[in-house]
Amino acid sequence: MSRFQIIRGVPFPKVAWFTKDNIEGTLDYVPKDDDIIIASYPKTGTFWLQYILIQITSRGESFPSFQDVHAKTFMEMVGPDVIDSLEGVRMYKHHYRYDMVKKNPKSKVLYIYRNPEDIFVSFIHFMENVREEKLNFEECFEGFLSGNIEYGSYFEHVLSFLDHKDDDNLLLISYEKLHASPKEEILRIARFLGEKYYQDLSNDESLLDKIVKNTSFDHMKKNLKLELPHNDPNSSSEKPAHTINYFRKGVVGDGKNSLSSEQVKRLREKVAEVMKDTEILKEWIKD
Repeated sequence: MSRFQIIRGVPFPKVAWFTKDNIEGTLDYVPKDDDIIIASYPKTGTFWLQYILIQITSRGESFPSFQDVHAKTFMEMVGPDVIDSLEGVRMYKHHYRYDMVKKNPKSKVLYIYRNPEDIFVSFIHFMENVREEKLNFEECFEGFLSGNIEYGSYFEHVLSFLDHKDDDNLLLISYEKLHASPKEEILRIARFLGEKYYQDLSNDESLLDKIVKNTSFDHMKKNLKLELPHNDPNSSSEKPAHTINYFRKGVVGDGKNSLSSEQVKRLREKVAEVMKDTEILKEWIKD
């Protein structure tokens, strides 16, 4: 049985809580003015970025449960009606390519990307937890290289946003730069969101420090747990949801330790081929 459901030519996860209606409905959803949209490929730092945005826009006061954030703002999962009902600072996320979604130039889009070696290994561990089954590592690696994997080609995904890097309402964020220099990157994000947010942080060092601490890997891993329903559609609705260990390591450069030397070589050759003439290539291949 296929792991995927193909919708508009793209493979999406075939899991109980991702319905075709919700996916198609959110692909056609037109953002409202001032919406804040987090766009990403899976396991590139989506939730990390979302909590940074929540902290910035609430001046460090709001730190909702993982369940509240997931159940109200993940477009593919909740569908267009839930997104449309959001109030206050409207913030939501998706894993769609740039060309797949409707646009509103008055909304703000933040796209986070990450080294593909780390993404692939993190993604496999996560999907095994979600699907409650062991996946074939080699088969999934081949799928990642070819794009025959959930959400399709990561490289095409990145390029679709990179092509619009000069758009006024799009901010590209490197996971590695955010990891290395959280204060500087959080200030850059705040400035993109609005001058008021930037001034709040630049004039209050203690607030900036608080946001850095609250969105650190250790703090988020300790305080946030993700619960999902079981993927077996025949399981009893009374069966308790299973808890996902969403935060595994959170380090930079560890992915290659789970890959063979041949897999690292092939992946880097793929990166050099597809990402040539981009500034991101220099970020990803340094050794």
